[in-house]
Amino acid sequence: MTHDVQEHFVHIADLHFWQIVLNPLHLLSKRFLGNLNVLVRRRREFMMQRAEEYADAVAATGVSSVILTGDFSSTSLDAEFVLAAKFVRGLRERGLTIQLIPGNHDVYTFGSVRTHQFERHFADFIPPDGYPSLTALPGGTPLILVPTVCPRLLSSRGTVTPRTLEYVRNMLDQCSGPVIVAAHYPFLHQTHGYASAWSRRLSHAEQLRGTLAQSGKQILYIAGHVHRFSYERAPRCPNLTQLTTGAFFRTETEHATQGEFTEIQRRGDEFVITRHIRKMEWETQTYTDCH
Repeated sequence: MTHDVQEHFVHIADLHFWQIVLNPLHLLSKRFLGNLNVLVRRRREFMMQRAEEYADAVAATGVSSVILTGDFSSTSLDAEFVLAAKFVRGLRERGLTIQLIPGNHDVYTFGSVRTHQFERHFADFIPPDGYPSLTALPGGTPLILVPTVCPRLLSSRGTVTPRTLEYVRNMLDQCSGPVIVAAHYPFLHQTHGYASAWSRRLSHAEQLRGTLAQSGKQILYIAGHVHRFSYERAPRCPNLTQLTTGAFFRTETEHATQGEFTEIQRRGDEFVITRHIRKMEWETQTYTDCH
């Protein structure tokens, strides 16, 4: 096995750009709850002014590409998407290849889905045939982007459809060597890093996990949504590991952190995971094996 770096990229999760809504006509939906969350908590946790500084930190790693796994917005407002799209284009202007997929907050209301707000703002970055999508990272590693989000009246549950599973199965058949699979929701409901309530889980997660495991390919599955870092092997699936990355510029007082991202290197059939955590300055933790 070669020890040369064959792929080098960063995973960013859960930007949650936010705007406070004052017009009551814009609150006649689930957005009322989301706006309340912004007022009470999110505006103090997600410090948007850090975005450009943190983008510079990502570029300084020397990576060739970035994968963003959704929740660019907080309540699917146009104003939030404008900020998020500007940030993503800034990454591209820094010379980085961009791959992205929406999160549940990017399809927060049925109206935002009906008017294709996410698609309008991120048209430059969405695969030509939509999701799921099979492409390759700059080093040649296959990347499959799996859609797992849908609007909900109250809960934050995701879903993966039988049709999506069939597409993913066929895409995996076309891949050789290690594969990166990216989605918004993790397929493990509990790890050493988090425990998801029923209302925040991915429905049909076991079917997705089974589809990936049965391929026999070495797969690194990356996701966000839980705002926590974890890196674990799927139970009874030796070819399948899951990485979740904490929210990009979220202040977490419990651990005195101000955001994070994950740097990933593929070396042959292995992955080296480096967690970048912002405290007083950027600190790193490197993992060559998982739980």
